Amino acid sequence: MSFQDDVQALAAEGTVGVVWLMGDDLKCYYQYGDWAVDPTIPFNAFKNQVASIDFGGDLRFTVIAMTPERLVSSNLGGQGHIIVAKCPSWAGCVIAWCPSSISKDYAYASTARLAAKVG
Repeated sequence: MSFQDDVQALAAEGTVGVVWLMGDDLKCYYQYGDWAVDPTIPFNAFKNQVASIDFGGDLRFTVIAMTPERLVSSNLGGQGHIIVAKCPSWAGCVIAWCPSSISKDYAYASTARLAAKVG
């Protein structure tokens, strides 16, 4: 299956709601789903290794885990998770919003599998 097919399969099962493919050049190469937030905010949080993702207003995600390959964050108000997974074969990341009903570990594993498809 292609990257897009995998995104659609994860969306159909309810694992992801929004997915962005962001290059290190800050260009969005792919988007699935609609959410009126700037995907460069979580991308820059990952690149700069900051402790939270703040979209403004009440929409803030606290970083739970961060390594050079990933960022896992959750909204303490139950508004889901933002996951960033570095693409191993391409200069960029897959960023996903996953609902709070999905475990953070499964959300990261699913996003990392998407990132591994890029390149």
